[in-house]
Amino acid sequence: MLCENIFCIYQNDDSCTLDDVEMDIVGQCQSCIYVSIPKAELNRLKAQTLASVEDEM
Repeated sequence: MLCENIFCIYQNDDSCTLDDVEMDIVGQCQSCIYVSIPKAELNRLKAQTLASVEDEM
């Protein structure tokens, strides 16, 4: 099954790795488990990405 949620632990290479996916009434996956990124790491990655974007301008 196609999956674009890169923060779900079951997503790999744009696909869901689960054999059976249950959806709720609004079409969201009920099995989704989000990767927890520590705030310091998230801030570091955001700053790194911002710097690379600004370098391209």
